[in-house]
Amino acid sequence: MVTKLLDRAVHYVEFVVAALLVVIAALGAVDLIVELAAAVSAKGYLTPESVLRVLDSVLVVFVVIELFSIALAYLEKRNIIATVMEAGLVAVVRKIVVFETGSDASYVLLKSVSLGILILAIGTTWFLLRKSGVCEIGSAHEQ
Repeated sequence: MVTKLLDRAVHYVEFVVAALLVVIAALGAVDLIVELAAAVSAKGYLTPESVLRVLDSVLVVFVVIELFSIALAYLEKRNIIATVMEAGLVAVVRKIVVFETGSDASYVLLKSVSLGILILAIGTTWFLLRKSGVCEIGSAHEQ
């Protein structure tokens, strides 16, 4: 009885988290539109810096969408491994796309090596999971 009650409570928490992620994604999309409009209206065109800011915002929204996919997989009691791997990959790619090199050279080197190791780790893990059959060949959203 207690485990059923706790299971039901966890299910409701998962639902609330999923709903909040939808709200965050929607607000992120609105913020993206506002940021894009502000970037264009400032100079009449997009500068390289404003393109990076807009891309960062786009990728943040995608990360939130991937997190929503994870919450949805939890709600549907599906295998979440592939979805988590996709979310991790999107998050690391976001960091690579908006990578800034204006800092101290040793910091930039450390950050780039760290991101490279993360990409290799996620890629290797995903490859091994798919090879072992834990993750299906199709997209995580099709599971």
